[in-house]
Order: sequence, then structure tokens, then C-alpha cells
Amino acid sequence: MPMYRKGGISPWQPALLGLLLTGLGVAVPAVMLPPALADGRAYAAAAPCPGGTAAVDPAADCLLTRQAAVTGKDVTGRGDNKKYFLVLGFPDGTRQRAQLGKNSQQKFETGEPVTVVSWRHEIREITTRDGERLTTRAHPAGGYIAPMMVAVLATPVGGSLLWMAHWLRRLRRTGRSPASVGRRHTSVPFVTAVLYGFAAMIAVALSPSAPAAAAGAGGVAVGAVLLGALAWRRQRNKAGPKAAGLLAATGVRVPVAETVIPARVSGEVPYSRTDCDHLVLSPAGVAVTSDGRGRGLRIPLPGSLAFVRLHRGDAVGRIDGVARPLLVECRDGDREVLIAADRGHVPWILGALWPRLPGAAPAVPPGS
Repeated sequence: MPMYRKGGISPWQPALLGLLLTGLGVAVPAVMLPPALADGRAYAAAAPCPGGTAAVDPAADCLLTRQAAVTGKDVTGRGDNKKYFLVLGFPDGTRQRAQLGKNSQQKFETGEPVTVVSWRHEIREITTRDGERLTTRAHPAGGYIAPMMVAVLATPVGGSLLWMAHWLRRLRRTGRSPASVGRRHTSVPFVTAVLYGFAAMIAVALSPSAPAAAAGAGGVAVGAVLLGALAWRRQRNKAGPKAAGLLAATGVRVPVAETVIPARVSGEVPYSRTDCDHLVLSPAGVAVTSDGRGRGLRIPLPGSLAFVRLHRGDAVGRIDGVARPLLVECRDGDREVLIAADRGHVPWILGALWPRLPGAAPAVPPGS
């Protein structure tokens, strides 16, 4: 016998991606943040070098100020991966490159005299001849930004995916589907996590220090949780009236003649089969069939099937002959059954299965 239709996303897919992102969001700051903060504190506490000590002592941890001249500009990489450098020449004939942002590099002209501050043999600051002080990419003050950005984006998004995996597994164990219980249980946490991640990244980037960045990310988290809770409650409150309005707009038509329509029945029930993609509608009831003319195998849908509500079929996969899908949610005892069919055929399905639904009226179905 063909297997029952299960379909949908496997819980293992979001679980694996969630574990990867959560691990990344924890591991990257755990490895990179402590040395970045230590370098920032050491640089802030460093004293000026006494008489060129740093030039002869590689271990000197002091600020070496020297005069230099811009001897050239260099750009490496392509597209968004471009890196911008200044080539600086010193009175002793040595040269050194310093990486800057694009806008900072454009402020210098070749041959311009500058003042540079080096620390641990890397150029950290460059002062123009007009007195404007610019920091290089090697400046340790902003070393906390990159690992904190990874943390505030990857960790919540990964956590929302883990929650999605847990919820999907729970639904499978109870025989339910996301379409019937409402996708807000997974979509709202995921969207909230993504929006929080990007907003928190902006807060981290604009903060003057690591403590301020942490406070900013925490403040954004409070706002994100409140907005997410409001969005979840709003979607929950709209679900009932939305389903009732959809039923009223769709209508109910009781067929007075037999017809065959393309449709798909999904659920842990014997009449949900991979080889049956049509329904036979008649005054006597509804049956699934594998033949578009209704001449093949027929499995009737039981009279115990109870109507629950209608859903929009936005997440329904491709079904031959179904251009505008709707989902009819039913219950067969404690088992959920979903019938996916074209919007124009759903009134006849409702009328054939439940002729006593409000608004039901006898009519001849199309194609009969």
C-alpha cells in the first residue's frame, strides 16, 4: 500500500542549522572577545615610548609616535571585499602599510606629511596635516564589535530555529500540522530573532565601548520581546475571525450530481494515499480516487470526519489542476486531516461532506 502523506519540513533541518548558528554565536565571542577587550584596555593604558625604545625592543608595549609621508595608496580585493591601504614612508627609509576605511583613505594625498602612532609594531592612528586623527583597522578600541555582532545575530536566530525544530517535532508526535495550529508559533519567534539581530548589530556598531554595546543590545532585546509578544497575540486573536470570514466568502454548495476534482488528502488516515490526487464528489459523499475520471479505485471519506475550519493555502505544495489552493481542516477522531483543493471547488467539498453547514444550498457542481 502507498505510504500516507507526511510532507513538510523535517524537524532535523532547522535543528541542525540552529545548532550550527547557536554554536557559532557562542564560540566566536568566547574565543575572540576576551583578547579583543584585553588589547583595548592595554592600548588605553599604554604610555608614550621613551626615546625610540620600541624601535629596538620588539616587546615594548608603548605608543611610538613618528613622522611619515604618504608614498602611495593601495586597493586589494574586488567588489564588497575591497581593502584600502595607505603606504607610508619614514625618514629612515622604511615603509609600512596601514589599512583604513574607504572614506578615510580618500582624505590623504600622495606626498602628504602625516603623524602616525604605532603600538606593538602596527600603525593604530594616523593624524593628517590638518590635525584630523583617524584610526586604522588595527586600532584595538573596536575589537569587540565583530564578535559581539556575531553573538547578537547568530545566537537568537539559532535559538529560534531550535524552537522551530522542537515545535515541529511536537506537532508530528500529536498528528498536527503548522497550517492548522497556526504558523505564528514558529514564524513570530524567527522573524523577531532576525529583526532583533540586525537592530542589535546596529546598536553594537554605534556604541562607544563594549559595556555600552552590551547595554544597547540588552535594551533592543527588551523591545524585541515586547513587539514579538504583541505580534503573536495579534495573530492569535485574528485567527478565528479570519477563518470565519474565509468560510463565509467561500460558501457551501451541496452537489446534486457526481463530479471529479483534483485535490489532495493528507493525514495519518487510510484514505490519505500518495496515488490518490482526486476527489469524487456526489450527493452520497466524498471519496478519494487515483483516476481523474473517477473510474478507478475509490476510498470513501468516513462520516465521522468533522469540519474544523478553512485556511488559506499559501504553504500548499504544487498540485496538478489546483491554481488557487485552500486547506480544509478536518478531524477524524483524534487525527487531523487536511484537504487541499482549488478555491472554486472547496464549496462543493464542504457541501458534500457537511451538507448542514450554514449557508449550504443544493446545486449542480461544475464538470458533472
